[in-house]
Amino acid sequence: MIDSAPTEPLADRLVQSLAENRARLEHLMAQESSRAIHEEFLLAESGTLPDRETRLERARAVSARAWLRHLSASLAEQWQGAPEGLHDKLEQHVMRGSERLEALSLDEEAVLEREGLSGDLQANARRVTLGAYMRLFAEGVGEIASPDGESGPDFGKRVTLVMRREGARRREVEKEAYEAWSGGELKGIEDTKVTAAPAEVSEIRVIEAAACWSYVRILADSVGEVLDTIAPPASAS
Repeated sequence: MIDSAPTEPLADRLVQSLAENRARLEHLMAQESSRAIHEEFLLAESGTLPDRETRLERARAVSARAWLRHLSASLAEQWQGAPEGLHDKLEQHVMRGSERLEALSLDEEAVLEREGLSGDLQANARRVTLGAYMRLFAEGVGEIASPDGESGPDFGKRVTLVMRREGARRREVEKEAYEAWSGGELKGIEDTKVTAAPAEVSEIRVIEAAACWSYVRILADSVGEVLDTIAPPASAS
């Protein structure tokens, strides 16, 4: 938690912190990947080998959890109103929130169906999984910090509304990241020929990484925007 009142918006400081602490993200990615490999090893020992679809879903969750742990550390550092222990508590909220994550995923599926499914099944799955993880994080901020006395779900709804409003911006961030990291152009589903051949592993990694970053970036912007509307606690005289 910072000592003096900053002049920059919290959203800007969060994004800067995420970018400047790349080593922290890499460490968290390694931790999450190691845990996932251990879980997969246990499944293999029991005779249950995950198929390609399940592996992709698990890899997506690994990336989301690592990024959210990274964001929780930045939020604890940059938000003046952060309560003691916010970082650790937020990490635990995300790690132990499987039941709530499932409920949020169902809600994200319903939203997607109302808006219209794309012809890309994996793009649909990314939207559902990443959207649910971002909402789980936002609810954790509300539950742990109770800004403005709101409950976790109520605060999460406020953040989600901002994220939905910024949907077009999120897609821009995703496209920019993909093209910067791949050197190619990210096309819409209407420009993509559907074939039976799966995408190359390297291509999948870039697509997934760009999507995850775009959701985390807009989450950081949205959480920062909402928290900046809340007056910080009065300092003791």
